[in-house]
Amino acid sequence: MKFLYPILTLILTCTLGFSEPAADRPNIILIISDDQAFNDYTFMGSKIAKTPHLDRIASEGLVYTRGYVMPVCSPSLACLLTGKMPRNHGITGNDLAPDAPQFSGGKLNRKPLMDQLLGNSLMLPKALTESGYLTFQTGKLWNTTFRDVGFTHGMTDKQGRHGGDGLTIGRKGMKPIYDFIEKSNKEKKPFFIWHAPLMPHDPHTPPQEILEKYIGKGPTPAAEKYYAMVEWFDKTCGELDDYLTKNDLKKNTVILYLADNGWNAEKGYNGGRAKMTPYETGIRTPMFIRWPGKVIPLRDDETLAHITDFPATILKIAKVKAPSDIPGLDLLDRDAMTKRKSIFVESYCHDIADLKDPGKSLYARVVIDGFSKLIIPGPAKPTRPFHTIPTEIELYDLKADPLESTNLAKERPVEVKRLMAIQDSEWDGK
Repeated sequence: MKFLYPILTLILTCTLGFSEPAADRPNIILIISDDQAFNDYTFMGSKIAKTPHLDRIASEGLVYTRGYVMPVCSPSLACLLTGKMPRNHGITGNDLAPDAPQFSGGKLNRKPLMDQLLGNSLMLPKALTESGYLTFQTGKLWNTTFRDVGFTHGMTDKQGRHGGDGLTIGRKGMKPIYDFIEKSNKEKKPFFIWHAPLMPHDPHTPPQEILEKYIGKGPTPAAEKYYAMVEWFDKTCGELDDYLTKNDLKKNTVILYLADNGWNAEKGYNGGRAKMTPYETGIRTPMFIRWPGKVIPLRDDETLAHITDFPATILKIAKVKAPSDIPGLDLLDRDAMTKRKSIFVESYCHDIADLKDPGKSLYARVVIDGFSKLIIPGPAKPTRPFHTIPTEIELYDLKADPLESTNLAKERPVEVKRLMAIQDSEWDGK
């Protein structure tokens, strides 16, 4: 009978689409912070926000401090689901504009957006589910239910704008995650968890005992509530990690982390080159991956990491073949990561002008090559008070000027031309 086992394994592998038995693969947790500036972590230099748990988890893993995402949540989350850039996956904003050709039935009709999302070659949770993982969705999930995108379990069970019941995670405890992990252990299957809480995103309603630590320390009372939300989010991450440790799951669980876009603590929705903008406080985030015994702890302050690297990395860890049309790199492939010199970001309107024509909603294209950053204005104009977009080409030296105070475009025309050529070679004309 023993000689039949390899044959049966091969048959199951071909049928289910994965290369190794599910039990031999690690658990994976993807943590996605919501509306958090890249420098609002203690380990990223914040003098106000306290993030002891994320500091510790990051110190135990591989950290890329120069990670880049899209400047608003729905396009960023779609990048994580599909592995593609917004102009390719088609979700360039949070809502359809009222005059968009696909708009009908008001903002509550999310079907055109759902169909656009589900038409992509990759749905990350679906790929992991089909490979033998139990998969669980918490927090934000735009336009669809957890079942639509292939999770086996989840909290967002009604189609809606951005998460429904899933948005209670963290704010009302972490028990749904613990219950799911217990279920996966009983079924002896590895798990994947999409943990995208509405934190530190508004409403900024931190517990009083945390808020009291920040009173008088921020530039405004609203900023103090935001900083308290950052610590509350951090606390929930610590609780999750403590659960893994206490249940002997830490060693075989990979944690990946990023924020979906930035925030300005002082100005909030009143601007400040943060959310919905192509500037560093809108698109930069630390990115890290912890895998005890497998990933050597390292902090990398030079290499560029990108949101599209996450699906590629997760599929590689899970031993699932990635589609050929996703551009991301494996975050753990240090040779490939350090060889890549340029990354790209797309900044669009909050409301999508036309699902079939992303260029109509384009505010700006961004190319970062080393520490040189070029922002190229697009045709779209601001529609929200917190939009801060360029009116001319802007060039920044991020090494000397990390918060982009001095536009060098007129002083360095040769560098502008060089970066423009890099951007044009990547852009497919949409």
